[in-house]
Amino acid sequence: MRLDDIDWAILEHLQGEGRVGFRELGRRVGLSAPAVTARVRRLEAAGVISGYRAVVDPQHLGLPVLAFVRVSSAGGVEADEEFVREASRLPEIREVHRVTGAETYLLRVLVTSVQDLERILRPLWRFGDTVTGVVMSTAVADRPLTRSLVE
Repeated sequence: MRLDDIDWAILEHLQGEGRVGFRELGRRVGLSAPAVTARVRRLEAAGVISGYRAVVDPQHLGLPVLAFVRVSSAGGVEADEEFVREASRLPEIREVHRVTGAETYLLRVLVTSVQDLERILRPLWRFGDTVTGVVMSTAVADRPLTRSLVE
């Protein structure tokens, strides 16, 4: 889908403030509320906007430890499917990415402590070697997608 300047302005505002009303969004991008509503619906229908959500700070919920875990799996398709099932069973594992390179998977894990991280990783060790990096601080996070990335 080809996006024009107004589409990008709408996306910029919605990524920054997903709860902005259509009237206010229209004011910000120079359209009427019905016109901006139609634009947003078109972006949703095309899959450009895939949803809306509240951004929750895990530290405020007692999950201060963020870790990235690289997993080197030596198994075939069945072992991969079993690994994904096992990882999906653990709610502390927030993301599972199949990656290229020396490792097979990259996991994003949120836990209460480093000791809790060991509890989460233990059932995965049978699938292969893990290398874990615990995040000490985050310099840049969840940046909005902008036009400059795609053009």
